Amino acid sequence: MQPFYPPTPETYQLAKKLIENEELVAFPTETIYGLGANALSDVAVQKIFAVKGRPSDNPLIVHLGDKKRIDEYARVENAVQQKIIDTLMPGPLTLLLPKKEWISKFACGVPLVGIRIPSNHVARDFLQAVQLPIAAPSANISWKPSPTTAQMVYDNVGDQIPMIIDGGESEAGIESSVIRVVEKETNWTSAAQGWFERFLIQILRPWFVTKEDLEALFDGQVEVVYTVKNPELSPGMRYKHYSISGEVRIFDSLSDISLSSQSIHSPDIHIWILLTQELQESNPDLIQHFVRDWMTILPRGTTSNLASCAHLLFDQYHSAEQAWINLLFVERLPEEWIGYAIMNRVKRSAGF
Repeated sequence: MQPFYPPTPETYQLAKKLIENEELVAFPTETIYGLGANALSDVAVQKIFAVKGRPSDNPLIVHLGDKKRIDEYARVENAVQQKIIDTLMPGPLTLLLPKKEWISKFACGVPLVGIRIPSNHVARDFLQAVQLPIAAPSANISWKPSPTTAQMVYDNVGDQIPMIIDGGESEAGIESSVIRVVEKETNWTSAAQGWFERFLIQILRPWFVTKEDLEALFDGQVEVVYTVKNPELSPGMRYKHYSISGEVRIFDSLSDISLSSQSIHSPDIHIWILLTQELQESNPDLIQHFVRDWMTILPRGTTSNLASCAHLLFDQYHSAEQAWINLLFVERLPEEWIGYAIMNRVKRSAGF
């Protein structure tokens, strides 16, 4: 029997008992579905790694139902971190903070822990009912696309967990931004220098909270950078992720597909093309040619609304996986604002 449960008070009380008994519960957030366990229990956290087939050195994010509880599990050290918490939480953001000793060593084997306060009301109700910190990576097999529906969770790990709280489709469709605040290695003695300017914000995993958003929040006083330094601090940074069994190729123009497909054209090779509405509408004749050549066209959203591309991405990857697609072509998007985060996931799925 499929372990789907509606988001009701009765479900949350059952989930609380499961979590207290060191079981796993999948739940929706505004980004993707998470696979949750008691972050204070070594036994429970190790079950996450076993079910996902996840490397043990890939850290987990700890979810809380209320930002007032952050100081129970982590230490806020400066005003930059506090302003981020006050302004951007709850939301699709994970902030790395020094952890307190009762967080399971298996959740994060480094001195920092990623703290997240989801804005999704089902996630918040679940977390507030459970009243425990919940370690939760994406509720899928490692390396595969992150789930954005309860059915996607079930297709990945549903036969190994007792409960999936079905909250419908995730709104954003890509995991939270992960950021870290560090003090610059500079001698700050000038009284004219702003206090915020002592710090640097590192974006370890990009998404909806962008570099531009963080720069605007601090009115340019805090430097913000994308970084791949210290990949052991953030999930999704050390290994190939978000992929499918078939090959993923990024294309810049439809002529790239024509050239690539000439050598592999065969009705036995299943090819899907993931492209924006604008590219599809501006090339109707070539699109029809691709369809005649046994290719399938999938709409990807629009370049005028990149959030629509993010919302569909993992759902379409999952569909490609379920259909045993041999080759998936994915259109390159502008790498700015949230386009940077989308292409980060696409590149990792293609093995970059």
